[in-house]
Amino acid sequence: MIEQHNSLSEKFIKKWIWLYLFSFIIWPLWYIIKIIISTELSVSEVWILYWIISLITLVSAYNDLWLTDWMNYYIPKFITENRYDKVKSILAYTIIAQLITWMSIALFFFFWSEYIANSYFKDPVAWDILKIFALFFLWINIFQVISTFFMVIQNTFYNKILDFSRTIFMLLFILFLYYFDIANIINISYIWLIWMYFWVIFWVFIFYNKYYKIYLKKEKILWEFKLFKTIFIYSLTVFIWVQAWVILSQIDMQMIIYLLWTTDAGYYTNYLSIISIPFMIIWPIFWLLFPMFSEMYSKNEIDKINQVKSIFQKNFLAISIAFNMLFFIFAEILAIIFFWEKFLTSWVILKYSILFLAFNFLLQMNFSIMASIWKVKERIYIVVAAIFFSLIFNYILINSIWVSGAALSSWLWWIIIWIFSEIALWKQFKIKFDFKYLFKNILSIWTIWILSYYYLLPLFDWLNRFELLIYFCLYSAIYFGLFALINLKEFKYFIWEIKSIRKK
Repeated sequence: MIEQHNSLSEKFIKKWIWLYLFSFIIWPLWYIIKIIISTELSVSEVWILYWIISLITLVSAYNDLWLTDWMNYYIPKFITENRYDKVKSILAYTIIAQLITWMSIALFFFFWSEYIANSYFKDPVAWDILKIFALFFLWINIFQVISTFFMVIQNTFYNKILDFSRTIFMLLFILFLYYFDIANIINISYIWLIWMYFWVIFWVFIFYNKYYKIYLKKEKILWEFKLFKTIFIYSLTVFIWVQAWVILSQIDMQMIIYLLWTTDAGYYTNYLSIISIPFMIIWPIFWLLFPMFSEMYSKNEIDKINQVKSIFQKNFLAISIAFNMLFFIFAEILAIIFFWEKFLTSWVILKYSILFLAFNFLLQMNFSIMASIWKVKERIYIVVAAIFFSLIFNYILINSIWVSGAALSSWLWWIIIWIFSEIALWKQFKIKFDFKYLFKNILSIWTIWILSYYYLLPLFDWLNRFELLIYFCLYSAIYFGLFALINLKEFKYFIWEIKSIRKK
């Protein structure tokens, strides 16, 4: 099921080829969808739509009973031991546990939609949208089980090919609504529901034919109390951590809603959409790291985990500095390209946190390691401490510098969590920075930034939206070309790894 005979480097390179090949096609398509939606809807409607989607996603995270973590932790371990009966048992436990809550939560959203719309969103249009997404909630749970399974067994091809088909479907229907001038918030919400129906059918079909029928169909489900207890203890600990993390991730938006207005929340919602762009490049890495760390730890390959951590910390910092500086320089220009000047404020907010995004990548790396070696309690302590600091930072900064204060407080608690996570891993997985490599990238990128700011940006002032897009793409190609040239030695080493794999 998992290609255990492959080398570590082979797993990383071959599997990430599919992740990034499709991701680099999918991401622009999703941003075309977001551009159309932002153009057709008002700022407050954009906030309502995306915040209801976030609300449903948030509740589904509670409802999945933390299957992502326990599947990532246990399934690689049991596959290594050739215990497919236990793999099937985990899937059975997951689905049965969720059946109890699926219908109740969906019915809650359906029948309480009017109350939630009036008391929380303060807009009656949210009533109908909540009813639509109550039905969406029923199907997203099935999707999460199978999607998590594909990532746990490190099959990136099936995961991304289905993601690609979903994106194409969404784009075609959004363009249909746009062309016939019926792209209102209700119709867009129905599109979200329709594609989920088709998507789940495809996922179940592939799962059954490629995995269940071959590996799991003949296996018996183990109704063992000891196995269930072991999984339950792990998931209960993760449950507490998730509660703390959810609270932490929602503090900034909730305090904006409480202290400011709906339009301000709309600007911040769009900011969150923008800052997710770098994560689109980095998240495929994290999707694989957790199950791979778990597999390595089950084989007692501590040195390999240390090696992966060291390599990724080195390269994450360089790549994130380059990417984040590009967004910092062209914030206002990208605002016009993507979302017109209507959302220019969102890009101003972005400048308060984008340069510190590397700390989020580093803490995510550490959390993946901590989850794979059963340091889940330590994660709880770290996030609870971060909640305390985040409440203080948000209250002071939002009252001082408006919505930008929420973005400013984000990078403060990113740094706090990263420091605490490094302390928790210090005995087994010490931090190793290549300061020479890091300084070289910082110095070169800052030099490019100064030259661009004073000599290049003024040339963009009189360009229209299409011209801005063309010139920005050209600049980005040159910019990342220079970045690759500066780090040519590292890229040669990467190519050498690929060649060495082909010889095997």
